[in-house]
Amino acid sequence: MIFKTTEAVPASAQVIGTVKVKDGGLTPTKDCLFPNMLALAVKKTAESGGNAFHIDEHRYPGFHGSTCHRVWGTMYLMPDSLITSDTRSALGNLEAYEEDQVQERASKMITDIRDRRLNNPRDILRIGAGPAWIVSKIETYKRLYNSKGGFSLSADYQHLWGSGIGIGANYLYYGTSFDDGFNIRMHYFGPSFVTSLMLGQKWRWVSSIGVGYAHYKENVTDSRLDAYANSMVSSGRVGFMVKTGFEYMLSRNVGIGLQIDYFVMSLKKPEGLGDKYDFYGIKRIDPQISLQYYL
Repeated sequence: MIFKTTEAVPASAQVIGTVKVKDGGLTPTKDCLFPNMLALAVKKTAESGGNAFHIDEHRYPGFHGSTCHRVWGTMYLMPDSLITSDTRSALGNLEAYEEDQVQERASKMITDIRDRRLNNPRDILRIGAGPAWIVSKIETYKRLYNSKGGFSLSADYQHLWGSGIGIGANYLYYGTSFDDGFNIRMHYFGPSFVTSLMLGQKWRWVSSIGVGYAHYKENVTDSRLDAYANSMVSSGRVGFMVKTGFEYMLSRNVGIGLQIDYFVMSLKKPEGLGDKYDFYGIKRIDPQISLQYYL
């Protein structure tokens, strides 16, 4: 006899051992379906002198586990008078039960996906702030920097459809100052393509990519440098932006999040640099704490 997880084994049954049936890894699912794995557990029970098997746990295939069904169970020896079915019938009944369970899980999965789409906000306002780093080389009138930290701000608007795909508008600001009086300020504004996914009832994953207008300005404010003092250079170019992050919905209208922005802007290379730089411009990474308002 085979007892499902929710069924009780008669008190007169004697435990003779436990068995676990699982794969060694990367086994095709068709080779380890539930009836096959259960049959192995039943066979082991019979070889051990038992005539009853209780399914203690049944784990389904999944992305984060195994590609196979896995069965944990207890082997029993029961009085013959309590045996009411043969092995073939018991396995057949369990296979039919398993089909019902699979349909129930599939129905629940569809319902969860529908609920997540319904719970996914449609219009979002977001502001963020945090430290930021230029990760490309920067050359001032005094020295060459391989990277430079600074401060960043961002403001975004996003509109999502029921599929979790949408459009947005993004603003980014970055500012930093060097010890030698050299300062950089950067602004970016542009549209974006947005994707979003609800990870449960409260957590959201959001990502966006966009191309827009970027403005770069550098100036020197050190009055001790007569040749450079109060000089300024600015440039408007095309900028490229990628954002990704996670949010936690504190309520239906407010959420907090952690996001990382990656920004690239090329600049016109000054004459005389030759092949000194493979890329002349700004590459930046901005990790930010964000606050969301769901309209």
